[in-house]
Amino acid sequence: MPNDDTTVAAPPGDVAPPVDTAAKPASRRSFTQWALATESGFSFVKGLTFVSFAGTLIAAYFQYLSSYQDKVAAEAKDDLAAATSAFTETSTALSVPLSLQERLVFSFRDAVNEKVDTDDDAYVTKSARATYAGYDDAYTALRENVDLLARKMEIYIDWASDFGHDPNASDPSVADLITVALLSTSNFDCDKDLPFANGSSVPLNDKSGKPLNDKSGNQLHVDWYSAKHHVVTIGYCFDDTHKLVEPVRQWASKSQVNPVQKADLMNPQKIDLIGRLNNQEARLNALMSLTMDAIDQIRLKYRPTGFLCHVPIVREGYDLFSRVFSRLFNNLRACTPIVTSG
Repeated sequence: MPNDDTTVAAPPGDVAPPVDTAAKPASRRSFTQWALATESGFSFVKGLTFVSFAGTLIAAYFQYLSSYQDKVAAEAKDDLAAATSAFTETSTALSVPLSLQERLVFSFRDAVNEKVDTDDDAYVTKSARATYAGYDDAYTALRENVDLLARKMEIYIDWASDFGHDPNASDPSVADLITVALLSTSNFDCDKDLPFANGSSVPLNDKSGKPLNDKSGNQLHVDWYSAKHHVVTIGYCFDDTHKLVEPVRQWASKSQVNPVQKADLMNPQKIDLIGRLNNQEARLNALMSLTMDAIDQIRLKYRPTGFLCHVPIVREGYDLFSRVFSRLFNNLRACTPIVTSG
């Protein structure tokens, strides 16, 4: 009979219950493990932060670009309006006296050829005398304002259409010296020195043939690419013709006509009066053509830029390249045509 204290062995295949022992504490993480866990946990948040920051930069960039383009558009509108106004004012101030002078001259020639220049009741005589008052007023106005008109054309046409003009680099001590008064002291020939007839400029000498120089010793030139210089030469030659046709003015104003001057004026071998009048018209047309081209250049200066000029970093790089090599490549335009204020 078996002993009651005898221990019965566990059947085969049965697993013995675990021994009741105290649980071991978890081992501590190292600093490296903690850092890696933190990096993994916040990687999604970091991605969101970077995307948000990049989006803010892009939005700010395009906001700046839009603001810049708005300022460019506003300045383009102002510059084109000023250029158009200067062109209209100057061309009117020049064309009116030139036209009236031509009418008086042809009226005088017709009256002399028809032998009615001494007939106060002749139609051509009455018409010329009615025109003379307007001519005298237009002549006086032009003489008073020609230098001011020339400066306006310099500011609103020459400077505005010049891509390389930098107001910050201007020096009043070396300002353009070409004026009507200067031409009166020079050898400028109204019959021969026509726009682009002998190149793009005319060197100026004094009456004795000595070069007229600026403060730096450089010879002065009439530049046919300058609207200001065109206005100056037209004003000077108009005044020169005004003096030449003194018999016409005497006749139109009912004054005594100098017979010797009258004979010279009617002799084409001595005075090519028709040629002089044609030259004045050619000068005026040259000014208008140059000015209209300059206004087109102003439009080009403010023309909207292409796609590259709207890509960050690429835009700045292209802008720098275009400014550095602008002298080598005439058609190369910078992304930022102007420096805006504010």
